[in-house]
Amino acid sequence: MAAYVRKKVFVSSLMFFVMIGSLNAQVADIKAICGKAKNPSFCSSYMKSNPKTSGADLRTLANITFGSAQTSAKGALAKIQSLVKTETNPTLKKGYTSCVEQYKNSISNLNDAKQNLASGDGPGLNIKVSAAMEGSSTCQDNLANVKADPSTVKNSGDFQNICGIVLVISNMM
Repeated sequence: MAAYVRKKVFVSSLMFFVMIGSLNAQVADIKAICGKAKNPSFCSSYMKSNPKTSGADLRTLANITFGSAQTSAKGALAKIQSLVKTETNPTLKKGYTSCVEQYKNSISNLNDAKQNLASGDGPGLNIKVSAAMEGSSTCQDNLANVKADPSTVKNSGDFQNICGIVLVISNMM
């Protein structure tokens, strides 16, 4: 009987602290975030397309967009790696090979940024995500003067836009 009472008190206390903690978390102002984003229309579409963003606090929104940035970078890397394998034009193959290295660097920077995100270190997160964006930009620059697969440009643009949202959020943390 005493164990039952202790368990009930523990559960009640836990629920109390969870409720108090959730009162301190304010809903993120998505309109303000997207207004400061590199591409406001992309940001708005992105936020509307993900039901998890509705009603999310700033930290949750940072985790959601950061996860999307990681997914985007990994998807772009996989696509470019497949293009390297099938490309016969030496100039394009060289450009794609360079992009593979750039995206590997981007993913490495994002992996480093996880610690900043977990600790709520907005400036540190900003620095690491900015560094990750460099890889994508360099890839785009390397492919600018050749007839690259259009999906590489779209993937790179999406990655840049998602990272841009993370940067805005990191400045608000």
